[in-house]
Amino acid sequence: MTQETHMDAEPGIVIVGSGLAAVSVLDGLKDASYAGRVTMIGEEPHYPYDRPPLSKDVLLKTGAESTILLREQETYEGQDVTLLRGRAVTALDPSLRCVMLDNGDTIDYGRLVLATGSRPKVLPLLSPATPGVFYLRTLDDALALRVAMKRASSLIVIGGGVIGLEVAAVAVQRGIATTVIEAGPRLMARTAPPLLSHVLQQAHSAHGVAIRCNTYPVGFEYGNDSHTVTLSDDTTLVADLIVVGIGVTPEITLAQSAGIDCGAMGIAVDGLGRTSADGVFAAGEVAYAFNDISGRHEKHESWHHAAAHGRHVGHALVDAHAGYAEICGYWSDQYDLNINVFGSTQGDDLAVRGDPDTRRFAIYHLAAGAIIGITCVNDPKELRIGKRLVKARAVIAREMLEDTNASLPPAGLKAA
Repeated sequence: MTQETHMDAEPGIVIVGSGLAAVSVLDGLKDASYAGRVTMIGEEPHYPYDRPPLSKDVLLKTGAESTILLREQETYEGQDVTLLRGRAVTALDPSLRCVMLDNGDTIDYGRLVLATGSRPKVLPLLSPATPGVFYLRTLDDALALRVAMKRASSLIVIGGGVIGLEVAAVAVQRGIATTVIEAGPRLMARTAPPLLSHVLQQAHSAHGVAIRCNTYPVGFEYGNDSHTVTLSDDTTLVADLIVVGIGVTPEITLAQSAGIDCGAMGIAVDGLGRTSADGVFAAGEVAYAFNDISGRHEKHESWHHAAAHGRHVGHALVDAHAGYAEICGYWSDQYDLNINVFGSTQGDDLAVRGDPDTRRFAIYHLAAGAIIGITCVNDPKELRIGKRLVKARAVIAREMLEDTNASLPPAGLKAA
């Protein structure tokens, strides 16, 4: 693989980032028959890889990291595609249309895509530099945690969201005594309805995970072999390892320093992915993207959105024919639970289809009678049906939704 800056060549498209959104921009360019030069710049030394397995298979199985590449290496070794691995972009100048790298090189661009993703939120008490304290975002993070787990007998997870719970499920399966600390009143409260939170707590408790909600760390003492965490309820816990998973924040530093419009939700972009700077686009998790379906800007932290929005922006770079219009979702695997969420989970107007005690059920999320989202556990058939209903904003009687003997209509639905 060659790592050149092409400073003397005709400026092409430069993509900052090498995650799923960045690779999906390449896919969109290909869809639109783009024939120019593309340079992708990634801070990590690895070829682009899939992140969801980091908190599941990579932690559980030695060698699983060899199966997570997003594309074959040859994808980035063509005549018109250059991947710069292990290089950071330190500055962006929209007026000169160039980016500066940490090695002093400057790369000119015709158009630029910021696909910088997010970074973990950090607890001031628990520095990532502290031995035995882990934040999980990169492949190297996961590999280091896997090594540490081999010699650990106890682990504390700070944060009861998706990542924290997936790490807890792996840890207890590896024979590690595990405690989850959640500041909120229930698990996954930001994205899951109370019923799913209850099912998750039951599953984790059944596998031996201790769940502590409504409390949070207020003190930390580092030891050579173990760490002590003091909680807001005045209790203390001791563990060999601590994993912090309290959410992420969009990586907007580069855009902000260049004067591009940003906010707490990310880099503001229109339906084509365009930022406030001419010739600069943003894609994926870092983008606060306008969605034609909802008619407003939205923030999504999911594989689905990174792939769909990245591809859309790549296509829009060549053919700006339509705005972004996507309903997104996410999934999580914990023990024998395959959880899928699609659409909006806002509000408390819910219809439950199936018996939660069987670990096979769906929750339909309603707004003004219309189906706007589905949360599905271990039922791929119901999920396929539910996705169609969400896309159609179908209006179906609650009695029919909750009756598993009633077949839900796949088409010809009344839209709200």
